Formats: sequence, C-alpha cells, structure tokens
Amino acid sequence: METCPVCRASLNGASTCRRCRADLQKVMEVERRGQALAGAAMLSIAEGDLAAAAQLLVRARAVHATPTVRSLTRLSSLAVSDHTPAGRQSTKITDI
Repeated sequence: METCPVCRASLNGASTCRRCRADLQKVMEVERRGQALAGAAMLSIAEGDLAAAAQLLVRARAVHATPTVRSLTRLSSLAVSDHTPAGRQSTKITDI
C-alpha cells in the first residue's frame, strides 16, 4: 500500500498515516493476504491446476481485488471448461 486510503497521503511503508493518523495495520494485513492468494493462484496456473487457481482467485477477489487478480481470473476462466466430467477434482492444462 503506497497511499493512505483515508486521506491519500504517501505512507512510505508506515502502518499509521502521518497525516490523518489512521491505523492501517489491518488494511495492510488484508492486502498481504490477497497478494498471497494471488501468488498461490499463479503457482497453480504454472503447475497446470486451473481449478485450484480459479478457487484461489475467487478468494483473492473477495479479499483484495486488484487489476492483477482480475486479469488472472479472466485468464483462468478462458482455460477452464464449464463442462468438467463428474467426479473430477481439477482440470490440468495438459487435459485441455
């Protein structure tokens, strides 16, 4: 997080805004969690497990919907078929 979501002051890595004194520790924690979910989704895409990536991206969008998460969601939705055979847990890129 580069700027305070309350007053838009530059944060310079601080967890408390120097201008409005907003405590941003929880907000930063949520942002980090979203980034971790997006990273795990990217790893799943790289490993070819698109179903797992799609699930992680749903969670990432709920936590912190960034342009990267939205792009990854579009990418994974293009590759995952809506007609997964019954009983199948995931879709691999090699299966498509």
